[in-house]
Amino acid sequence: MNEFHRRPDASQLGARTASQGQIAIPAKSEQEFLLSQGMLGALLPMFLWVDLQGKIRAMGPTLRKALDGDAMLDQPFSDHFRVGRLQDRIEPCGAAESCDCTVVGGAKRLGDCGASLLTIANERMVHLTLLSQPAIGLRGEAFALGPQGRDGTLMNLSFGFYLREAVATFSLTERDFAPADLAMELLYLQEAKSLVMQELRALTQRLDGARKQAETQALTDPLTALANRRAMEAALEQASAGAAQGGAPFTLIQIDLDYFKSVNDTLGHAAGDYVLLDVARILHEEMRAGDLAGRMGGDEFLLLLRGAMTPEQVMHLGDRIIARLQEPKWHEGRECLVSGSLGVVMSLDYQPPETERMLVDADTATYAAKNAGRGCCVLYRDLEMPKT
Repeated sequence: MNEFHRRPDASQLGARTASQGQIAIPAKSEQEFLLSQGMLGALLPMFLWVDLQGKIRAMGPTLRKALDGDAMLDQPFSDHFRVGRLQDRIEPCGAAESCDCTVVGGAKRLGDCGASLLTIANERMVHLTLLSQPAIGLRGEAFALGPQGRDGTLMNLSFGFYLREAVATFSLTERDFAPADLAMELLYLQEAKSLVMQELRALTQRLDGARKQAETQALTDPLTALANRRAMEAALEQASAGAAQGGAPFTLIQIDLDYFKSVNDTLGHAAGDYVLLDVARILHEEMRAGDLAGRMGGDEFLLLLRGAMTPEQVMHLGDRIIARLQEPKWHEGRECLVSGSLGVVMSLDYQPPETERMLVDADTATYAAKNAGRGCCVLYRDLEMPKT
């Protein structure tokens, strides 16, 4: 018998097709097509044939490879598959001898008998869940074989949305799909899209990292790694605006190094840089969490202390910073002697706080400290100057 021919008498289907490994496919005319299972497998590598007794009669080569189909042959369909997706409402059919499969209250009633699958065949679309791999589903079309479906149900299946998982789980290749099947092409497109998206995400991360690095560099003093003037002015504007609206108060301490020019002139710029780095370290160690230290230029530094502080607390901190600045510093065997003059302003003394005015007053208090003999801390509110 040829691999493919027209079968004029559909009434002789039954045992003849089963014994010869052939399946009759109903046509629109009164005739039927008779295909060998080999040819059907080449055309539909994921077909599944279940007879009227609910047993698996044949499977396409891809489905057989993925599911160890040889061991499933002649076994009950319901031992390996569940009709419907995980979210579908499926209830068991209680009929034993005859099928009473219907749709009741939105729930499908299906039994273990092969006749129950004819209900699916009438709907054409079928969804199956693999009991051995419940995370992977199958979808496709179902057809009744023979008059009134007496030869069972034929399903043409695919992995659908689960293609990637199925290929990885069952080690499938392009050879496992029909030549006209676009499954692998779609998988290649999906993989290509995934690679492109990965590259785009990586590029976005690199650009974002470069942007953040550039922003950080633009706001950081290159020598001391403290905030630079631009960053300090922005932080001060934010603190002033917050305090003006009833937010947390803050304190500014301006620090001018004493005798730093002498270190630079006599010991060289390398010694001067060493001193500036040591000052930055001291300020970092003396700050609380949430405070900000910045180098405003040259040997001038600024501390922004966020939160309420008493004048006594501020002066105590200023004295501690001065004491640490005056500690001996040695660079290449030569001592670098410096001190610090500190000027302090507190936002509570201004209604509302104004950035420019506070910076001017902090500078005034710093010069007052220098005029008082250097190495001391002056609170602007203590100066005998009229307030406007």
